[in-house]
Amino acid sequence: MTGAGTAGATAPIRRLAQSVADAIAAGEVVERPASVVKELCENSVDAGATSIDVVIDGAGTVRISVVDDGTGIGVDELPLALARHATSKIHVVTDLETVTTLGFRGEALASIAAVSDMTMSSRTATSQVGTRLRVRHGETVEEGSCGGPVGTTVEVRDLFAATPARLRFLRGERAETAAAIAVVSDLVVARPELRISCVVDGRTRLRATGGGLDDALRAVFGADAGDLLPVAVEGDINVGGAISEPRRHRSARTGLVLVVNGRRVHNRALLAAVAEAYRGLVPAGRYPYGVVSVELDPLEVDVNVHPTKREVRFRDERRVFAAVQRACWHTLRGASVYSVVGVDGAGLPLGEASPAWADPGAEPAAAAVGPAAAAPAMELDGRPTQLSRTSLQALRPLHALGQQGGRWLLAASPAGVVVVDPHAAHEKVIYTKLLAEWSAGSAIGQLLLLPALVECDARRMELFVAHETLVASCGFTVEPFGPTTLRCTSVPAGAAAADPSRLLGELLDSLGAGGPVTEQRHRAAALIACHAAVRFGDELAHDQQQQLLDRLVETSGGLTCPHGRPTVTVFDDVMLRRIFRRPPG
Repeated sequence: MTGAGTAGATAPIRRLAQSVADAIAAGEVVERPASVVKELCENSVDAGATSIDVVIDGAGTVRISVVDDGTGIGVDELPLALARHATSKIHVVTDLETVTTLGFRGEALASIAAVSDMTMSSRTATSQVGTRLRVRHGETVEEGSCGGPVGTTVEVRDLFAATPARLRFLRGERAETAAAIAVVSDLVVARPELRISCVVDGRTRLRATGGGLDDALRAVFGADAGDLLPVAVEGDINVGGAISEPRRHRSARTGLVLVVNGRRVHNRALLAAVAEAYRGLVPAGRYPYGVVSVELDPLEVDVNVHPTKREVRFRDERRVFAAVQRACWHTLRGASVYSVVGVDGAGLPLGEASPAWADPGAEPAAAAVGPAAAAPAMELDGRPTQLSRTSLQALRPLHALGQQGGRWLLAASPAGVVVVDPHAAHEKVIYTKLLAEWSAGSAIGQLLLLPALVECDARRMELFVAHETLVASCGFTVEPFGPTTLRCTSVPAGAAAADPSRLLGELLDSLGAGGPVTEQRHRAAALIACHAAVRFGDELAHDQQQQLLDRLVETSGGLTCPHGRPTVTVFDDVMLRRIFRRPPG
C-alpha cells in the first residue's frame, strides 16, 4: 500500500524541540490578548489580591500590564513561576478533586512568555526588595532586584510579534480591546469584593470599587443594573447574584454571566435552569441578563474538563440545575410588580410574577426541564390551515370599521369580517419596507433632535466594534463616546419615536447571536420594526386605521409578522353562520 499516509508513517519519530513544543502549548492557552488578561488576572486573584489594575495598549498586542497587591512571589521562586507546569496551587493528583483556585495548570505564565516580551516584578511582605525577571520569547534576558510595594506586576509587550501568523488571525483592534474589557467585566461581577480598574490607551474604561455586588453590577451593566433583582438562596448549594426583571430582556444570551465557586464559566445546564425560571415570563427568543453565582462543595465540581478552564462539570448536574432554577423562580415570584412583556415591549401588569408552568403556591420540580407544552390550536371552523392559504392581497379592499378599546381593528373585506392586530400588522409593513430598502442599498436614517448617549457594557461595546458596518447599513449613525458609551445621532427612518438607547442596545444583542449576514439583517429589521410600530393599546384615528390597512394589504408575504404572530384573523361567511347557528347561505 502506498500513499501520503504511508509515506508520513515511515518518517522517524523525534522529540519536538522545546521552542516548538512551547509554541504549540502557548497556542492552546493564549488565543488572543484577552486570554493573557484572563490568565494574569486569575493569578492575581489566587495570590490574594484585593486590588487589581489592568492596562491595555494597542488592543493588547502592544502592551498588557496587570498590577496587584497580592502576596507576591519569593526571590527564589520567580524563575520557577515561568517554568512550564510549575505551580503552587496543586501538588498531588488528588488535589484536582478540590481545586479552589482559578489557575492550577501551571502553564499560563510560561505560555505567555513564549509568545511575547514579558517582565515580572514581585515582592513579598518578608522581603525588603523585590525581584525582576524579563523573558523574551521563552528566553531569560534580564534578572535582578527591584523596589516596589508588596505584590506582583506583570507587563507583556509585543504579543505575537515573533509569530506574525497568529497576529493575522486576530480581529480588529477595537474588537480585541472589547474582548479584553469583557474579561475584566466578568471578573468584576464574579469577584465583587475586589477593587478592579481597566485603563485602555490611557483612558479608564472600567472601575469597580470593591464595595460588593451592587457596585460591581453598576460598574458592568451601567443603567441596566437598576432593573436587576437580587438572588440569594442558601443551602448545600448557595445561589446568589442578580437577574433582570421579566419586563427587561435581551435578544442574546450573552448578557447572563454564570459564576461557579468564584469562576466565570460556560455551562448549558445552568443556562437552561435560568431559562426555565423565566418560562412564560419573557417572549420566545428573548433572554434575561445579570449574574448567577453558584457555590457548592469543590468535590462536586470538575474544573479540569477544558484546556482554558472555560467549562465545568458537576457530579450531580440535575441537583445543581434544580437549585438554580428554584432560586431564580423565587426571585421572580417574590417581586411586587411585574409585567408579562411581548416582543413589542408593551405589557399587562400582573402584580406578582407567575411563571406559566407553575401552579399557585408550587415550586418548580427538578424534572421540569423539557420544553413547555404547546398550546392547542384554535379551530373555529374545523379548518386550521385555512388562513395559511390566504394572502393579504386576497383580502383587498379592507375597509376600517373601528377599533375596540384601543386594541383590535375591525375591518370589512370581500373575504369576510377581519380582525387585525395593529401592532403586528404595522410591524410587518415596516419590516418588509426595511428589507426592501436595505436590499437596494438605500438605508434611510432619521436625525434625532438630540443625540442619544447609550450606556453599554463591555459585551455590547465589543458587538458594536464587530458589527459597526452592519449597524450603519441599517440607518444608524453611531460613534464611540467615552469608555462605555455610544453616541447615536440618527436611527432608521420611522423609528425616531422609539427609545434609541433601548433600540440600539437590543440591536447589538441580536447581532451577538451570530449567523450569516442575511439572517442578521432579518433579525435587525424585525427588531427595528417592532420598536417603530404602533403599540398594542394605542388609539388610532379612523384615517390612521384605514392607512394601516391599505399598507398592510399591499405588503407581500404571508399573514404573520416577522416574529411569527398572526396579523389578521378572517371570519368568513361560513364561519360566522356556524358561530351564530345560521343555516348555510
